[in-house]
Amino acid sequence: MVQGKIRLVFKKEGKLKFISHLDLIRTMKGAFSRAGIPIYYSEGFNPHPKMVFSLPLSIGCESVCEYLDIKLNEPMEREELLERLNAQFPPELQFTDVYERTTDFQSIRSAEYEITVYEEVELEEVKKAFESPIIITKKSKKGMVDVDLIPGVLSCFAEKTENAVRIRVELLAKQEGYVNPDHLVKGIGAKLGRELWDYDIMRTAVYDDGGRIFR
Repeated sequence: MVQGKIRLVFKKEGKLKFISHLDLIRTMKGAFSRAGIPIYYSEGFNPHPKMVFSLPLSIGCESVCEYLDIKLNEPMEREELLERLNAQFPPELQFTDVYERTTDFQSIRSAEYEITVYEEVELEEVKKAFESPIIITKKSKKGMVDVDLIPGVLSCFAEKTENAVRIRVELLAKQEGYVNPDHLVKGIGAKLGRELWDYDIMRTAVYDDGGRIFR
């Protein structure tokens, strides 16, 4: 049984990685309504379900650890809630866990990603790219600025597979110093002297300020 403020964990994979965050929000609102979940609605002339997502994914990124906070107006059995919601979505988007919320999203410190590059790149060159600044140009309030991503790379491991190079990285997720994994791939490509096009990004874990799996 869950009640009150709860946290849902879901995965977003396959072709659904191309759905924008705004489209995801709209889809979720409709799904909760169809599933008959007794979710809390805002007050006013245009009531809408209160939902808070953590760490929005960039378009093109997959994840097995997305978090959504809602508030229930009445208790529900955990299994029934998950079953009702999952019936509204394809296999590429399914809810995997639900529990009563005890922490805030502000306690998220980092996220772990698995980046798989299918192009012909040398493993040692990829490893070497992390040994010095990885510079990208970003738009800021002051205009376009160069930013070094390396301070936001907390750990990194790269290996060669049968047909790809797989990179596992833990990236800072705080507002100050946040590293977008897609920007990291572009920065690595720049250091290799080429633009990388054929790659996948999967968010595999999220960690709190204490280095534990976020709950």
